[in-house]
Amino acid sequence: MNDRRSLALLVAVHLAIVAIVQPRGEFPLNDDWAYAHSVQWLLDEHRIRLSDWIAMNLLPQTLAGGGVAAMFGFSFETLRHLTQCVALLTSLAAYGWFRTMRLGPADALAATLAVIAFPAWPQLANSYMTDLYALLFALPSAAFFVRVLERPTRGTLIAATLLAAAGMLQRQVVLVLPVAFLIAWLWGHRRWTARIVLRGIAPLAVVIAAELAYQAYLAHGPGVPEAQQLAHGRVVPMIGKIFTDEDHHRTQVMHNALTIFGYLGLFSVGWALWWGWRGMGRRTRIAIVIGGIAIAAVALATGWLPPYRVNLVLDAAGIGPFTLHEAYLQGASMRREPGILWRAAAIAGAFGTAALLALACVNGARLWRERGDAPRERVFLVAVIGAYLFPFITVEYYDRYLLFVLPFAFALWAITWPAPRDRTTATRHAAAMAWIVGVIALSSVATHDYFAWNRARWDAIRAAERLGATPATLDGGFEYNGWHSVDPRLRAPAPGKSWWWIKDDEYIVDFVPLPGYDEIATFPVRRWLPRTPPVVRLLHRSKMAR
Repeated sequence: MNDRRSLALLVAVHLAIVAIVQPRGEFPLNDDWAYAHSVQWLLDEHRIRLSDWIAMNLLPQTLAGGGVAAMFGFSFETLRHLTQCVALLTSLAAYGWFRTMRLGPADALAATLAVIAFPAWPQLANSYMTDLYALLFALPSAAFFVRVLERPTRGTLIAATLLAAAGMLQRQVVLVLPVAFLIAWLWGHRRWTARIVLRGIAPLAVVIAAELAYQAYLAHGPGVPEAQQLAHGRVVPMIGKIFTDEDHHRTQVMHNALTIFGYLGLFSVGWALWWGWRGMGRRTRIAIVIGGIAIAAVALATGWLPPYRVNLVLDAAGIGPFTLHEAYLQGASMRREPGILWRAAAIAGAFGTAALLALACVNGARLWRERGDAPRERVFLVAVIGAYLFPFITVEYYDRYLLFVLPFAFALWAITWPAPRDRTTATRHAAAMAWIVGVIALSSVATHDYFAWNRARWDAIRAAERLGATPATLDGGFEYNGWHSVDPRLRAPAPGKSWWWIKDDEYIVDFVPLPGYDEIATFPVRRWLPRTPPVVRLLHRSKMAR
């Protein structure tokens, strides 16, 4: 394997995912309707304006979306094609990141494919969601920061800083990179002269200055979105609640930590199989085996199985979120029983989680033991992972947020446990590739079904509109009512009514019949997986219920 073949294979994998998913349809997905609003406003008003539903900065994505829409016309499919290009570039950037971390071509390819095996990747790569746009800036920025830590040059530091600033203007989480660089830079110097301190602080200062300038533009122009104000203003109070335990916040923090490590363990299985444990000490191996068995036993005994959060992208019924009335509020119509698949995933993920906990403990012990002699790249990776995860453990998170941390966790794994080749390597690599390819294929098929039921949903919406339904009288699901009727002031809905800005649900689009509603039409879903709902129904409030 060499770089050229690896990159060609990544292109082929990307095209295969798109071919399986078949991402056709003129409609929004998940939250991307809010990001598309900014593109429309850019075209109409010639300025950056953000929906009150948006918590991230979104500047590069909006500019790119506006440029593409100006050339080819505004549509969700056009924006989707833009993200497909971004997804391909992000996979190539991930490969470059792993090569920067001195992984060989075959190992870098396997690590990149393990990142692509993140179950939400096919959905994020075929919508107008923001996650991959942020990674596209973050990964090369991190690679440049690592090079600066190894061989400081002004040009490399400038490149890392500019990419981090652009990433910050996309999603604020990219701030963790200059923070981690500052920690790693100062960690490796025994004497902190003014020049050394200034060089370490400069990237962080530039990135924060870019953020402050952007916030000043929003505040004195179109306004700072309410969701962004909420996101920026709640981190410190939530940290305070850990100490006071107000509203039993410590329980929520513990739940966040457990589910995050559970997810990351599951997402790390492919890479763990590929890399193996030959570089680990004997006690570490024993601890992972015992810990994995214990976690798996608890998971199976208590029913604590993935997916650990409901109504997110990764759903027990497939790739979602399933944002229709009954499926989201009650979910009784959805097949979400554990089944063999999720039990097997829980067992595999348990050992991945145990390995990640061992990785954290080993690196903590080494940093304590080595102190100022610790390799800077190790300090950088630990700081990135810790700084990224801490706010989500403290406050809240969505499953798709965890994609960002995988390239850094896999790199830390590789430098912590260098793995010599042995007689079992070929067999282990085959097993790892079987897992990785299987996850990519299953996730792509599930995303195909996600698009299939959404196409049926929007067929039902158009049928309702022909009958006279409007956003004020139609519950077409989160995306439909968000696109047409978003209101940042979420009010408590009437009992039995969806929360997403419904005034009068005279018409409802759903997977199942509902009491008090007559079924007007059904729209078949061309599904591939048995858990995907077979039909979408258009319902109209019955005369007796009016």
